[in-house]
Amino acid sequence: MPLIKSNIHTHTTFCDGKDSMEDMVKAAIAVGFDTLGLSFHSYTSFDPSYCIRDYLAYMKEFGRLKREYAGKICLLNGVELDLYGERPSVCDYVIGSVHYFKAGERYFPVDCRAPAFVKIINNVFGGDVYAAAELFYREVGELAEKVAPDVYGHFDVITCSNAEHGLIDEGNPRYRRAALSAVQKLPQGAVIEVNLGRLFRGNGGMYPSPWLLQEMCARGCRFMLSSDAHCKEALGFMFDETCAELKKLGVKSLVRYKGAELEETEL
Repeated sequence: MPLIKSNIHTHTTFCDGKDSMEDMVKAAIAVGFDTLGLSFHSYTSFDPSYCIRDYLAYMKEFGRLKREYAGKICLLNGVELDLYGERPSVCDYVIGSVHYFKAGERYFPVDCRAPAFVKIINNVFGGDVYAAAELFYREVGELAEKVAPDVYGHFDVITCSNAEHGLIDEGNPRYRRAALSAVQKLPQGAVIEVNLGRLFRGNGGMYPSPWLLQEMCARGCRFMLSSDAHCKEALGFMFDETCAELKKLGVKSLVRYKGAELEETEL
């Protein structure tokens, strides 16, 4: 049973997840979680391919499962709200994330596969990947004011293709300045997601990168472990191993939802 017994970044077949809401709930119980947050991608009119498809059906199923599994696990209704997404009328928490570059009046995905990402860099940014990083982190910096999230999701997701293709040198001064400028705009005590989605897929490490996480730690940020689960097998994946790694990096505790309340757990 993992030290951290909850996850609030969970996607189902109501958006771009592979498993049903009920299958995710059953898997969370099997892992030993006491709390599971179900977080659909907010609706984005310019790209409906990955986001919530039927909000009313989603809420109906959530209500059914919350009642049926009340004695076994606490279920929370959340949203991963994109900077350019539509905020739902009711939710227990908000994960604020950036998934798109907005260039002029057009939107281009940030977390796409490497060939598509390279095409965007060439066509939109004239081949300058650090210009793309500067725009991305300006958008991340806008999350506090425009979204005011409870949790900041996959903070440096622009590096998603790095494990395979090394498109961004995280030691580059332009990249570091851009990333740190976004960190400086975080409110005091901001909760940053330690996202293991890329680690589960086997194409890189956690978000944020260790150097960035240490900068956040020095600024007094708090951290929350997350599966960013798009399938039931991802729930709790490498939670304990990541806790040990975070402790080595200087993180002394994690926050997590236990029921509807935030709880601090020492590492």
